[in-house]
Amino acid sequence: MEIADSIYSPSRVVTDLKDCHFYHTMGLPGYGLIQGEWDLRDHVDQYLGYVPLKGKRVLEVGTASGYLCFEMEKRGADVVAYDLSENDSWDVVPYGGVVTDEQTQDRKKTIRGTNNAWWLSHRVFESRAQAVYGPVYAIPKAIGPVDVATFGSILLHLRDPFLALQKAAELTTETMIVTDLMSLVPRRIYSPFRLLPRFVRRYTVDRILYAPLFMPKPEKKFPWDGWWGLTPELVERFLKILGFTNTTITYHRQKYNYKPRPVNLFTVVGKREGKDNGGLLPP
Repeated sequence: MEIADSIYSPSRVVTDLKDCHFYHTMGLPGYGLIQGEWDLRDHVDQYLGYVPLKGKRVLEVGTASGYLCFEMEKRGADVVAYDLSENDSWDVVPYGGVVTDEQTQDRKKTIRGTNNAWWLSHRVFESRAQAVYGPVYAIPKAIGPVDVATFGSILLHLRDPFLALQKAAELTTETMIVTDLMSLVPRRIYSPFRLLPRFVRRYTVDRILYAPLFMPKPEKKFPWDGWWGLTPELVERFLKILGFTNTTITYHRQKYNYKPRPVNLFTVVGKREGKDNGGLLPP
């Protein structure tokens, strides 16, 4: 087990909030309520596709400051939290063909602060979760088999979202949970398309349901940290290709603190054939 154990990060003692960047809003014992970019507190189970996690070993890809990691632990999961370290490269859009030193240093600072937030939270919650750091395209096989893998709104930030899913799928024996933004087609337009007969959709609507939006705009040089707007049908197809053929799509709204209203998200749950599909839908 020495090789496997070596992939896990040693504990990091972090006590000062000034050293942290919180991606999630979290209530921390001894520190109070910490405001982050996303406030998922009211709809955690919706975000996770209503999948039962008690007794499951979970690989959380993109743990950030760890809110979902620790919530999954509360639900009985044994979590391996995977994320970038400050020594790993973020998929920054290379406008003009290059990534500037300023962008690189800014990302390193943010990643370091987010890692610190995870470790501070890990300590105050007395968490048993383990952290592994590295590129999303090189998830170590030494982590070993997991029952469930989760992707919490990170695919839009990845240059190759399918490869990231593939690397996690190689370790996942039961269930993949993928949450992302409904950013391609407004839901009031998108939803009726899904109800049309398949023979109508085949040549027209499917072009919308399965077409990704390439987000970077060269004339504006924005966004610099986002690549794709994916539809739930496209993510569902990704998962089916990877062997998770029993799928469910659900929709929910979450609080994003930079927006005046909650934003629309989707969650795709894919299970390998033959696995129990119970618990996927809200009670």
